[in-house]
Amino acid sequence: MSTASKGLIFLDAKSSILHEQLQHRILSNKREPCEITFNDFDDVSFKISCQQEYLNIVQVHIAMKNIPLLKSLGSQELIDKLFPGCEVTPDEGYNLALQFNCDSLTNPQEFLDSISELKRHIAGGPLDRAFTALLNKSSQNLPLMVVEYRKAEAMFICSSSSKVTIIFQIHFNDVTDQCVAKVFLQEFVEAQRSVRTAPPVIYSRDPPGELSGLSYDFKSNTAGFISFALEERHITGSGKEKAITLLTGFRNYLHYHIKCSKTYLHMRMRKRVAGWMQVLNRAVPEVETEKKTAGGKTFERK
Repeated sequence: MSTASKGLIFLDAKSSILHEQLQHRILSNKREPCEITFNDFDDVSFKISCQQEYLNIVQVHIAMKNIPLLKSLGSQELIDKLFPGCEVTPDEGYNLALQFNCDSLTNPQEFLDSISELKRHIAGGPLDRAFTALLNKSSQNLPLMVVEYRKAEAMFICSSSSKVTIIFQIHFNDVTDQCVAKVFLQEFVEAQRSVRTAPPVIYSRDPPGELSGLSYDFKSNTAGFISFALEERHITGSGKEKAITLLTGFRNYLHYHIKCSKTYLHMRMRKRVAGWMQVLNRAVPEVETEKKTAGGKTFERK
């Protein structure tokens, strides 16, 4: 699920459950009828279904926030490109469904890897449109795109002729999570100063200047706004796909490290309390017992 780099954990865009359930059907030819449902981060739900009569036909359904908006902002083009002719009518409670024949796949391994990242493709459609326009020198024609990917949280994509700025509004209900998140977001700014090739990063408690004049309900108790400004050099070649993967997984990445930090602090506190308990247990006062002299008389301390 993850890889480590300089002490930081980057979550995979790939759904491990989706990959696991489809792998033996696509690659190992082990097929059986099923209807499997499971959930992912950001209130995303999946369903894999396969009927007894057609064991080679598999449907993958996904329920995700604002899929119609995402499709209008670029996700539809990405889905049509990656899964041509696979989109079908989703079941009740789901927003999108793909159907494919396991026996007619040109490159089964590539298709498996791609469909396992279905959530990433849908969420990254607006980013793909903005980055493609920047590479084609037409990004100045794109309007500001607003995507609410979680409750009270949104991603803003601001395009200009020289760069694409991605702004995340970060919100946590828990006060402790808000405080830890602020520390992490500020560290992004500090780390960027020591890495010359990194995109410029800005953290602020108030909406940045790119969002001035935007009619949007910004939460007052938000953890802040963090902006990533990507230029053409950051998305050239394979950089575009990597940037989309990291940006679509940024919120999960932040949440993961906040929880890990809280777990580490709790472990340190429990260890410190255990140490103090040992000290207190050893500090038992001595009980004075009656002492007698050699002649049998009781010795009294005066």
